[in-house]
Amino acid sequence: MYKFGFSETEDLRKRDISEEQAYQQLGIFEKGAPFADIIEPASVEKGINVIPEDKFSYYMDIFKLARNAGRITKFVPASGAATRMFNDLIKTGNNEVSESAKTTLQKIRSFPFFMDLENLFLFHNMDLDSVIDNSNWKILTDYLLYEKGLNYADKPKALLKFTKYNGYSRTALEEHLYEGISLTCDKENVVRLHFTFTEKYIQKAREIISDMREYAPGKIFSVDFSVQKPSTDTIAVYIDNTPVKNEKNELLFRPGGHGALIENLNDINGDIVIIKNIDNIVHEDHRIVSDDYNKLLCGYLIEIEEKIRSFLNNSQNCGQDMIEEIKFMSRKQLFTDLDKCLHGMSEVEKREYLYRYFNRPIRVCGMIKNTGEPGGGPFFVKNKKGVSLQIVESSQVDMNDPEKKAVFINSTHFNPVNIVCSLKDHFHDNFDLNSFVDKDSYFISKKTYNGKDIKALELPGLWNGAMSDWITAFVEIPEETFCPAKTVNDLLKPERFCKEDIQAEIQ
Repeated sequence: MYKFGFSETEDLRKRDISEEQAYQQLGIFEKGAPFADIIEPASVEKGINVIPEDKFSYYMDIFKLARNAGRITKFVPASGAATRMFNDLIKTGNNEVSESAKTTLQKIRSFPFFMDLENLFLFHNMDLDSVIDNSNWKILTDYLLYEKGLNYADKPKALLKFTKYNGYSRTALEEHLYEGISLTCDKENVVRLHFTFTEKYIQKAREIISDMREYAPGKIFSVDFSVQKPSTDTIAVYIDNTPVKNEKNELLFRPGGHGALIENLNDINGDIVIIKNIDNIVHEDHRIVSDDYNKLLCGYLIEIEEKIRSFLNNSQNCGQDMIEEIKFMSRKQLFTDLDKCLHGMSEVEKREYLYRYFNRPIRVCGMIKNTGEPGGGPFFVKNKKGVSLQIVESSQVDMNDPEKKAVFINSTHFNPVNIVCSLKDHFHDNFDLNSFVDKDSYFISKKTYNGKDIKALELPGLWNGAMSDWITAFVEIPEETFCPAKTVNDLLKPERFCKEDIQAEIQ
């Protein structure tokens, strides 16, 4: 086993990473990350709930009571740069462009950010029309992507213009704030959001929020930011599992992935928290379905929460009727048969088991019918604690095992990251979310550094292993609730334009 020297332990100390944690990471590289033991896909009526239309108003009323009481916060992971969105443009050189990049450049006038680009060229006394008409793509990409211009390749997605209105456009950050008004604004007009962010851009984000206040009179934006903690970074290793050193002979660390954000979620001390990705946002003209289903998911979650809290508050002296009621809810909504777990136990043991089982954070995850989108899906998974509903990514599955591969590709739904969480216990204290992480659900990926192959370790994903031991319910939501922007050309989707201007904008 590799032994850390004095200078290396100093590198660890600067990031508040203990030697024990570092050796654990090296041990994971040695033995490899375990694959998820997926049993079968979750499907409608067998793992995935469907909210009947005749209960929409019921769940909406539950949601409104919680929103008015100030219980709801929106949590948006927005730390990453937009670099991947512009990969094809970044590769552009000597005016030789891929078909995808050519589409971007030829339709540049249709993008929500075009007005900013136009103003930039005017400021520099440059003729943008001439640049476009003469296909001077190198000039155009330089001013779009890099520091001399809009610097979109470095900025976080939150600060990119995502939607287009008559005469102006909005950033993804602004659209999430407007959505936050619908989803979190309480009776005191307080709108609660939390963004994980790149530290150097937090001030710019605060300026945007400050400017927004005049466009949302009477609303009080309570918006917090946090950065991914250095203590969640992980050691990189070479193929022989020895640590990688940088040019200064220091340990090379890499970000621990979105699973690191369980620390940030834990720190906000939220009550009911809606989690959505920064790039899953649309023009306000197209937001009704998305907003409504977020509200329905909240109502659905709170119904489960109330049933569980009622049981936990009375678990020591409840009758058999209440035990049967909570078991029935578990079968119908959580797809868990507790009778198997309780078999052979005394009445006291049953109550103690059920108390431990239900005294956990809760999540309700929206699931969309599988249309070929990348990302994880809903599965029944077996681990050392038994079989439970989990969100599983392809990288967690042994695709060399024909049986597991068949289970994965037969999934009917995928995870769009539309998750609603209950983070307080029945005493109204916050759970320590770190206590519910499956610490074995790491990811190992292959990267390169200075021309050499290396391995990187990602922490259990935020909605994968980091929430593995949560009470979980899956609910089907419509495809219209999902509008991600993984590439720049996704910003040309009709959902990002005024309805009456769609055809004119994207021709």
